[in-house]
Amino acid sequence: MTVRGFQLIGLVALGLLASAAQAQTQTWERLIRPGLTYRMEIDLGMPRVIHALRYTPGAPGLSARPELAQPTVFNPGEPTNGRATLTQVVQRTQALAGINADFFPWTGDPIGLMVRSGELVSVPYQARGVFAWGSGYRYFGPATFAGRATVNGEDVAINGVNQEAGENQVILNAPIAGVASAPKGSAVHVILKTADRVTPGGTLTGEVTQVVAEQVRQPVEAGTVVLTATGTQVPRVAQWAPGTQVTVRLQVGNIDWSKASMAVAGGPVLLPRMNLQAEGIGADFSTTRHPRTAIGRTPAGDIWLVVVDGRQSMSRGASLPELTEIMSRLGCNEALNLDGGGSTGLNIMGLSVNRPSGGIERAIANTLLLFGPMPESDANAQFVIRGVPRLTAGQSATYAVVDQEGQNVPLREVIWAASDAGWIDQAGILRTLQPGVAKIQALVRGKIVSVEVTVEAAPGAPAAAPAGSGSGSGGGRG
Repeated sequence: MTVRGFQLIGLVALGLLASAAQAQTQTWERLIRPGLTYRMEIDLGMPRVIHALRYTPGAPGLSARPELAQPTVFNPGEPTNGRATLTQVVQRTQALAGINADFFPWTGDPIGLMVRSGELVSVPYQARGVFAWGSGYRYFGPATFAGRATVNGEDVAINGVNQEAGENQVILNAPIAGVASAPKGSAVHVILKTADRVTPGGTLTGEVTQVVAEQVRQPVEAGTVVLTATGTQVPRVAQWAPGTQVTVRLQVGNIDWSKASMAVAGGPVLLPRMNLQAEGIGADFSTTRHPRTAIGRTPAGDIWLVVVDGRQSMSRGASLPELTEIMSRLGCNEALNLDGGGSTGLNIMGLSVNRPSGGIERAIANTLLLFGPMPESDANAQFVIRGVPRLTAGQSATYAVVDQEGQNVPLREVIWAASDAGWIDQAGILRTLQPGVAKIQALVRGKIVSVEVTVEAAPGAPAAAPAGSGSGSGGGRG
């Protein structure tokens, strides 16, 4: 009797613990269109907030491709030099949704591999992981690069594509670079006329039309490529007179380019196995919790695009082992870490769904976007967000989207986001963080509506600390 009573009490206690744990963790899913679903998870115990997109390749009308932040890699005439926010890229390209992609050196040049619709935009960095795909083909793993330019049987090594030339290097720049650039000092730009594309596994032939010496930047016009040489490599190419025929061969290895037409990079590979040393990534970057972005694939072929908010009181972020566990829990057997920190972002139809750690979106170099028909919307439909206009810091309140008839829009048709002084879940519950203004936004039937809620300081409360910031950089080109 006593034993049975003890067992019963133990079972009741376990049940209470399970209920408490369940109350601390909540999940919502919203269908954007067939083949594309948004998912939000919150763990109040950690705390941690996860946003994700599940995409089914082959779903009617849907496609995925990497995209530069701006039409060209470099744009020296503006402060970000070719970068833009994820929201700006989604709006410019009219994408359905997307996430941030590769690390970058504070320009529009992705550090690692990028291939867009068969065009080589950026070459691999060291042995960092990449994700390449095409019709029925997927690859997660490292990639290699080799390139050479040949004139009269003599080879000159090409060290990179569409990037600023480093010391004693030769860089091939295509029109998508915008400009060919080199450090101040001795540099030569050899302009080749060509009708060929720059591809990750092909040959390009061109004719020298001009050799430009000691110029930091050289525009790359349509129908041309520019070979930029620095230091010890200058004499090797400066002798190529106009009319010289040049053959360029580029090879990105480990990937079947007869099947793949797209690729993005990051690092490290998370699944099936993480190897920090092989990818040149430090242990601290792995073990410290940061905002994170990742992409993964399930055995059934679904693709997960995942971001984890971090460096905030409502979400600590994730270490790389924790991110690996998240991707595995979502059913992925292959996964790759992308840039994180202040770059982490997930956007749906122009709505920034997650909360950037620096308080505002960071301008990034490239993205991974999903395209397809936009959900049908009524141009005459009007929506507003209803709820209390003022709260005290630490309080919560529920908000709803109301149509022009005064009827609440069902939650399944609404995707919520909030910034500044509060954050919101997909039940429409705003949780305030600090005094200020909480901006609530809702994506409903293809439209974004917003409202501002004043958050007042609790009597006697200390001043709020500023939001965290910083990059999740794992290193740049050497």
